[in-house]
Amino acid sequence: MTKTGDAARPTLETLDSASPADFVQQYQKPLMIGVIAVGVAAGGWWLAARSGQIKETRGAEALQAAEAAYSAGGPAAAQAELQKVYTRYAGTAAGTQAALLSAQWYYEAGQADSGLAAVAAAIGKAPSFQRAGLLAMQAAGKSAKGEHAGAAKDLEAAAAATNLATERDGYRMAAARAYVAAGDVANAERIYTEISAREDSQYAGEARLRLSEIKAKA
Repeated sequence: MTKTGDAARPTLETLDSASPADFVQQYQKPLMIGVIAVGVAAGGWWLAARSGQIKETRGAEALQAAEAAYSAGGPAAAQAELQKVYTRYAGTAAGTQAALLSAQWYYEAGQADSGLAAVAAAIGKAPSFQRAGLLAMQAAGKSAKGEHAGAAKDLEAAAAATNLATERDGYRMAAARAYVAAGDVANAERIYTEISAREDSQYAGEARLRLSEIKAKA
């Protein structure tokens, strides 16, 4: 990776007695290297930004083609097109959306493993703002397979990945339910207790109810 700013400039000694001509002669090459390095960094940033824009645009176009295939022949007809989108355009918003749609349709068809594979193909390069949704979709696939403990951990990770307080609490409540399904009442109680104590959470009332249910069964 090309360094810029102070890291890209060669260290120059202070020459109080040197004339401007002596300074240029002694440091002309290092100065030019520094200028070139800055220029390359700027050019590289522009090319990367432009390349990213093109990839996003093409990914969106490919996603539209997949949606058209869905309109014509339903989920089965669209899956091949969606796979092209989330593999070719991984890291774009369209690529992530394609993976989410693919996973949802696979789950609805009772093919949890195929849905989880679609999520796995996108999650590593997904934009940060879409990571929570992918983790939640991954949790749904694991729950469908009866892997409730793994689903709970994915939902807690989804909660940590979002900046929205209401969404975060929603994921945590879902994680608590998954912990209960896994037989891990202690972790479920931990989450319900934390949320029930927060009056600013819209889930506080439900959390108190779930806590009372847990205590009643204890």
